[in-house]
Amino acid sequence: MKDLGIVICNFNKVDYLKGCLETLFKSNFENLSYDVIVVDNASTDGSSEFVKKNYPSVILLQNEENTGGSGGFDRGIRYCIDKKYEYVALLDNDILLEENTIINLINYIKENPKVGVVGSKICTMDNPEIVQEMGSFIDFENKFNFEVPLKSYKDDNTLPEVVVCDYVPACCLVTTKEILEKVGSFNTDHFIYWDDMDWCKRVTNLGFEIHAINNSRVFHKMGAANHINTFVLYYFERNRILFFLKYISEDKFNKFTESLSNWLISLTFFSNLKGNYATPKSFLCAIDDLLLGNLGKQDSGIFIKEKEINILDKYSLDNRANICIYFSNHMISNRRVYLYVKNLFSNIQIYCDSENRELIESNFEETIISDELFEKSKFDNIFFILEHILDYKEEEKFDYRYIFIDQFINTSIFKDIDSIKKSFAIFKDISKNIYEPILKRKFQFIREKYRDEK
Repeated sequence: MKDLGIVICNFNKVDYLKGCLETLFKSNFENLSYDVIVVDNASTDGSSEFVKKNYPSVILLQNEENTGGSGGFDRGIRYCIDKKYEYVALLDNDILLEENTIINLINYIKENPKVGVVGSKICTMDNPEIVQEMGSFIDFENKFNFEVPLKSYKDDNTLPEVVVCDYVPACCLVTTKEILEKVGSFNTDHFIYWDDMDWCKRVTNLGFEIHAINNSRVFHKMGAANHINTFVLYYFERNRILFFLKYISEDKFNKFTESLSNWLISLTFFSNLKGNYATPKSFLCAIDDLLLGNLGKQDSGIFIKEKEINILDKYSLDNRANICIYFSNHMISNRRVYLYVKNLFSNIQIYCDSENRELIESNFEETIISDELFEKSKFDNIFFILEHILDYKEEEKFDYRYIFIDQFINTSIFKDIDSIKKSFAIFKDISKNIYEPILKRKFQFIREKYRDEK
């Protein structure tokens, strides 16, 4: 019997799988014996042939159809339970590991018996100094979503050594035989997204803790931000609703319904402004599929997104203009907006208020304009970052140069922002009386249908 089973779930990413396996087999496992198990989800890009030819020692489990991340990991986990490995690692196929990534996780969980799952610090493959995730949390009180506090921060000595959290993603984690025997495998109903959160929730429900540690690091290839269809939104929202309806307490049900109703109203309003009707349609399909019991892979709820108007055309902007980006203290918004604007304009400078300067300078290598040198008259336009565009509050400094923009790339020029906020308030008043009672009725039915599964 070997000490460690390492499960990699793969679907049509042979080029990334090559890097994952190459760095994995260069890893330090000290004196542990181990098996590498690749679960291939019916790839058509030669992934299985590559593994057979180049890594004959790898245990290859080939699914006849694509069962998603949850189905792939489920098959690998069930294999590991059957083989009784003392430790089991779960890896995404599109990661690169450092030499001690896995052994540091194993040593940590050995030394901390109260920990049921331990995960790596995840940095982005394209920008290795930027944190993608290190310890994540689930908001059961207000937003009913997950939160990643350290996302988009720089990987430096200011990061904590350990984060005690609600979940770590299956991108790179280690658990034990004891946990798997008590908790079982992933829920294959998810297909993709929220499966690792659901599994970690079941672990914490048994009294174990979830930790993320700084001295174990992987580099993850993030997916493209601008998706051409609603694949991500459909599965994310369907499984988010399923998760919370299974796990929220009775006294949180009305607040959850109100929160999701508000989100749907906001999603509908701003999608309409962009001319992107596929997004709210996909959200509603996700709810209907939960009602109908259509779980797992459901392509019928996914739509091609309508092409949105380019911001240059929308506001008649010149890509050679002198642009300033006014950073906030919300790092996810800062980084998303910066990457978006950087692709459109060639002359960009960054400014932030003095209270945010230390935070921004520690996380961005770009030069930050000092307070005394900031003169808005030097710039043709100033992009002012908000966490959400509805957070806008009138200030004297704003004028026609300002374009307000948030992490979802909702935008408004100065002369329109008040009108947008007023229009949204009217739309919300009308829609809330329609959406919320219907959602409540549907959610009650879904909750009764699935809550016993937890």
